[in-house]
Amino acid sequence: MPTTRGLDRLVFFTDAVTAIAITLLVLPLVDSVAQAADTGQTAEQFMGDNFASIAAFELSFVVIARLWLAHHATLEHVGSYSQVFLLLNLFWAFTVVLLPLPTEMISQLRTSPASVGIYIGTMAASSLALTAMTLLIRQQGQLQADRNPIEDRRVFSSVVMTLGFFVALIVGVLVPSINLYALLILLLTTPLQWLYNRRTVSTRPGERASAG
Repeated sequence: MPTTRGLDRLVFFTDAVTAIAITLLVLPLVDSVAQAADTGQTAEQFMGDNFASIAAFELSFVVIARLWLAHHATLEHVGSYSQVFLLLNLFWAFTVVLLPLPTEMISQLRTSPASVGIYIGTMAASSLALTAMTLLIRQQGQLQADRNPIEDRRVFSSVVMTLGFFVALIVGVLVPSINLYALLILLLTTPLQWLYNRRTVSTRPGERASAG
């Protein structure tokens, strides 16, 4: 039977995995500094020669941080767990650990539909796992925390973000001239979430009455 201690271990494990993945992102840059020092490069030369790697690191850091924040917010609504929920968490952790690999690929290799697909596809898979967890929590009431059930807006936000990643994946792969800039599509998810939240609040009878 699932226990509180088991749930705590699951949370600690996924947090540790995320921290390690973020750390791995910067290690290639650290190695590049040592190589630059051996050749007598200045800081300005190093930044110029490694601009793509630095940009890829920053982008992947933001993405992993965003995924972790969403994962953290989702688990705030969890009071228990099941075998399926555990497996989804492990898959989510796998996608996060994997992300440093395509990050290095897009920074070191020539950009191609394959590299774009692997990079954005990894993010899309991570978001999909998180959405699956969110829907599972919503469907199976025994997983929800008694005092903090998952809200409609959380479900909507997760679904919209996942759809955004998959749209970006399709556009980035099928339109080579756009490639990684397809991730800008994710910016459209923010106003969609804002509109949904505003509409939800405005349609609540109690809040509408108090506003009047």
